[in-house]
Amino acid sequence: MGDPNFSGSAPLSLHWSTDSSIAVIGGLGEMGRLFANFFKDFGFPVGIADLETPLTPEQAIREADIVIFAVPLHQAAETIRRLVPQTRPGQLLMDLTSLKSAPVREMLESPASVVGLHPMFGGRITTFTGQTLAACPVRISPADWEWLRGLFTSRGISVKECAPEEHDRMMSIIQVLFHLTTMLIGRAIRDLGIDIVETMEYTSPSYRIEMNLVGRIFAQNPGLYAAITQMNPHSGEIFSALKEGLEAYEKFYNAGSLDGFMKDFELSARHLGDFCKSAYRESSELLDFSVQLAHKNNKNGNQEKTSNG
Repeated sequence: MGDPNFSGSAPLSLHWSTDSSIAVIGGLGEMGRLFANFFKDFGFPVGIADLETPLTPEQAIREADIVIFAVPLHQAAETIRRLVPQTRPGQLLMDLTSLKSAPVREMLESPASVVGLHPMFGGRITTFTGQTLAACPVRISPADWEWLRGLFTSRGISVKECAPEEHDRMMSIIQVLFHLTTMLIGRAIRDLGIDIVETMEYTSPSYRIEMNLVGRIFAQNPGLYAAITQMNPHSGEIFSALKEGLEAYEKFYNAGSLDGFMKDFELSARHLGDFCKSAYRESSELLDFSVQLAHKNNKNGNQEKTSNG
């Protein structure tokens, strides 16, 4: 895609305003509620269409000026495909899914303006300030896109514009690679029969942070992580890279080759470059905070035991 503001013929500027009606399809979910409230705060009239609402998705998409699809990733393309025949020129369609190519492709079958969105945050955040929103403004006039983009940035959101294909490629690194390695840690702990609580008695601050991130993933919906991994078109490359890396490390181990490990380590460090130093400084601050938080939690826990004893 050339200019990220266009894909095919761009519609005329429609100059939506806070008087434009918005329908959030899937608006009872966490992300749907979050963005419904986001637009309500600007004064938009917002309708919620979900499985148990009086407003049906079909009615919502026929009546609204702006339609936001906030349905689960594995249902997004099918839902959009089913509802696109109800769309009309002059509307704006957006989605909030973790992958962009398939949902955007389905929305482009409509006569409406189309912007794919991926909030790089969860639905339980307490502030938009400092959050990142990936955006694919594939069919929208420059004036309308600047207006919409301005709504997000006015709340402190950083908007990263990209093509759908570029987005999905980056998500294979940001999401798939890290989710897979984290899930593999959980699987290995399970297969080895390790008591995670017992390991925390030996913990360093860095291990505590790493294990908290592992626990964070497994505290969430497995369907989301399954869809992100299975549906990304670049996941195969990630599996291949991980397998190749594990096989290399296994060879170093079997050969007793410390030199092999060190040379491979140095190659990765050189590739990451100056990021390593800045990451070390930033993570050191996080580790200091983690120690303080763990101390506070332990102190509160001991006080509760004493008061209950």
